[in-house]
Amino acid sequence: MLSIPTAEQYETSPRRRQKPRLVVLIRHGESESNINKSVNEYTPNQLIPLTEKGWTQAHNAGVQLLKVLNLDDNKLVNEIADKYEIKDEKVCKGLPLEGYKPLSKDRDTNIVFYTSPYRRTRETLRGVLDVMDEYNFKHSNVKSCPDGAYQPTGKQKYAVWPWGPETSGNYTNSEATHDLSEKLPSKDYIRYRVKDEPRLREQDFGNFQEVSSMKDVLEKRKTYGHFFFRFPQGESAADVYDRVASFQETLFRHFEERESKKIRDVIVLVTHGIYSRVFLMKWFRWTYEEFESFTNVPNGCVIVMELDEETDRYILRTKLPKWDYDDCSIGE
Repeated sequence: MLSIPTAEQYETSPRRRQKPRLVVLIRHGESESNINKSVNEYTPNQLIPLTEKGWTQAHNAGVQLLKVLNLDDNKLVNEIADKYEIKDEKVCKGLPLEGYKPLSKDRDTNIVFYTSPYRRTRETLRGVLDVMDEYNFKHSNVKSCPDGAYQPTGKQKYAVWPWGPETSGNYTNSEATHDLSEKLPSKDYIRYRVKDEPRLREQDFGNFQEVSSMKDVLEKRKTYGHFFFRFPQGESAADVYDRVASFQETLFRHFEERESKKIRDVIVLVTHGIYSRVFLMKWFRWTYEEFESFTNVPNGCVIVMELDEETDRYILRTKLPKWDYDDCSIGE
């Protein structure tokens, strides 16, 4: 029977390959249900799209990701930031980075994106990839083929994987999807892969949700606690923890692959607010009381974990928001 290493065993294992320099989490941009809860009464949660503001936040998240990467052309990064970056906190209230300065100077040329299969997360990823593709085109003259770009939705119930035999939830900006024939020979480009990952999905709040009854349920959760409260016909955050643990074990196995396997300079998870907090709780071994002290991260926010090669451990560089316990009206 295959033995799967725990996080603690992984940290002390002497026979692993180099870990990704960064692990990044992105919460999806503003969705229609974020501004109108009645949408949940007639639209399945997994099919709720981004708003126009949400798309703006997705592009902004792409810029924030671009800024923390080790790339060849920082001047170009700043030019793209001028086009997409949001300055107005009313549109996107970003989270501050503390003490982030790339500890490794190695170039980040290979990114693996894992995305929740929900429409709003896939659309957020599409916004992030818009920024990545623009950098690749302006820096290396690599551009998407006609109809070859990653598409979050299509005529079927599934995302469109337009080229080649990769129809199993994987996408890559390779020769099959991008025109590399006119690539500048002296310029490298950001290679990325996309993997649909159902374990990154939103906490299940039940199926179609009636607004009036959900208000009562959310009031009960405030008293019961966010981590252990289970929604009727849905999940608790503790249930989410179980699939977070499973997914992290998958990541650890990938980290231990032989050098001949595909490189992962950076891993990016495009997911949801509660999932992000539970992911950090599991990774950094927070108690449930520590989990309860944090509130939801704003839509479109980027959370950065950086590898310290001296200690061989990740450092959380993003300062997370906490509940204001002096405000009796707080809620998610």
